[in-house]
Amino acid sequence: MLRTVFMGSPEFAVASLDRVYRESQLLAVFTQPDKPRARGNKMLPTPVKARALELGLPVHEPAKIRDPQVLEYLQELNPDVILVVAYAKLIPKSLLDLPRFGCINVHPSLLPRYRGAIPIQAALMNGDSETGVCTFFMDEGYDTGDIILTRRTPIEPGETGEQLSQRLSRVGADVLSETMAQLESNTYTRLAQPAEAEGGYTKPLQKSDLVLDWNWNPRKIVNWVRALASEPAAQTSYAGGILKIGKASVWDVPSQAVAGTVIGPVKGQGFAVACSGGAVLVEQVKPAGKGWMAAWSFWQGNQLKPGNQLADGT
Repeated sequence: MLRTVFMGSPEFAVASLDRVYRESQLLAVFTQPDKPRARGNKMLPTPVKARALELGLPVHEPAKIRDPQVLEYLQELNPDVILVVAYAKLIPKSLLDLPRFGCINVHPSLLPRYRGAIPIQAALMNGDSETGVCTFFMDEGYDTGDIILTRRTPIEPGETGEQLSQRLSRVGADVLSETMAQLESNTYTRLAQPAEAEGGYTKPLQKSDLVLDWNWNPRKIVNWVRALASEPAAQTSYAGGILKIGKASVWDVPSQAVAGTVIGPVKGQGFAVACSGGAVLVEQVKPAGKGWMAAWSFWQGNQLKPGNQLADGT
């Protein structure tokens, strides 16, 4: 049985942690330090830390993974492999070279497509019909190492970033399990990646990335909403406040209105908004200080009227 160390932080990594716990000799778990993650800035552990403590595993939260004490500790553990799933820290060469099998990463895209921080959202933003999960041997680059296994999966119509992340977390756990089995049996292969990233490097989301530009075409707006639903959520401004949009679809009614103009209600469904080359039907919203609600209910509350202008991104 492999001697392993697991490094990860968000909910996406928990399914893989469970699989590694069941199928290897898991020596230690590394995760990000506790941070304010709730209303009132309450300090909360990462999902990986919470699950690891439930399993009775030793948990380490170094502020810097390059700390010499981390290297000394891992040298004492002498793992066969370090398994990394959304840890959000660049692993130094001293750690990459330490285990017998090096460090292996689980990445939710079809590498070399969408290296970087937000591969799941990027696939939806770009309207891809397929995505997947890869395991690869980590090197000093950013998602550039030799690929071990790839599992492809179609993106379902209307699937959101949150839903796709949950599904890919389970796919990732399966791929990691198969990867560990291949390491144990010495049947793994290595496929070198091309130097250039297909689709480029994806960067962490900034506040400006959440703002819808109504000058985009309808399909791009719908894809953006899907990718960001339901957290952190795409947003627009109206009447000096923020209106988050959790669900939208292409509205096949021609419109000559200025981008960002509220066209009118669609009974029982929501309201239509003009954009470049057409319109979108807004179906779910979250007004400032309130929870998610059907856009039709929001409209019935007399919050919007035809001709009102939402922020147009200019």
